Amino acid sequence: MHVKRPNYFTHQLLLEQDFKDEQKYHIEMRRRLNRLFHSWGVVDGLDVQKKGEQEITITPGLALDHEGREIVLLSPATRDLSAWSRDSHAFVTIAYDERFLEEDHHSAGGVEGYTRVTEIAKVNEEKTQPNKDGAVITLARVYINEPGHVHRIDMDPPIRKSAVAAEAGAGWVRLPFKPLPMPKKSTGAIRIDVESFLVDETTAHCDHRGARGSMAIPVPPGAKKIVGFRVAGETKGTVNIGLYRAGWNLHHNKGERTELIMEIVEGESFHRDLPVESNLDESHTLAVAIIAQGESSIWLVAAKFE
Repeated sequence: MHVKRPNYFTHQLLLEQDFKDEQKYHIEMRRRLNRLFHSWGVVDGLDVQKKGEQEITITPGLALDHEGREIVLLSPATRDLSAWSRDSHAFVTIAYDERFLEEDHHSAGGVEGYTRVTEIAKVNEEKTQPNKDGAVITLARVYINEPGHVHRIDMDPPIRKSAVAAEAGAGWVRLPFKPLPMPKKSTGAIRIDVESFLVDETTAHCDHRGARGSMAIPVPPGAKKIVGFRVAGETKGTVNIGLYRAGWNLHHNKGERTELIMEIVEGESFHRDLPVESNLDESHTLAVAIIAQGESSIWLVAAKFE
């Protein structure tokens, strides 16, 4: 099978199907690129905002569905939620549709038809969240309180999916370990004096007294989870390695520091390939904390994303 597109030449008799084939070629090629280069979801805008006690507004924007079809909302859409039960919730969704509108109906000389196909951004409210197959895209979950008013609007990632570049952020990300030194600490009568890691282009090294430091690992755009962690180095003492999910927790609306790995290694040479699985979103970062007791060098810090 081959892909064909119309080829025009002078004095060619053009029929209705020729123009349809022209549009079909461009539409199918564009949607194929959308499917292969992007995941489905919200691209821009389409924020759900409270307008009145029982009304919401969806701002203009763009989304892509699972077929690569563009869902374009050109002007704000207002929805009345007064018919919804009190102390309930509604999932606000958007989907692609196309229609023939009466305003585009043409009739002349015994011939009639529609001169335009209108692509519709179909906004709706559902009692349950639609299947996450990309046919219908959830924009928000709207909570209705006991008086029947719009109480809260949730557009966090578990509810609302954003379109991202396909395979973005997947694979291993290796960074030179360049920690920020932690301050000296005093605990009662015991004073802990540590020096900074000495950092060059390939490694971070500390002397016989030991050192401690931490480093943030940015989450690549489009990465949805971390699935692996590697660290390698040398030590004449012990090295405590901690991996944390940090940043901002959108669901709880507060800062976060969740321990994912805590490992103690020792021996002249070490390499750890550690399993880890944790979901991520655009507000997260990863932090590596190292405490070296004795002369140590860190040669490799890497994380694998999906």
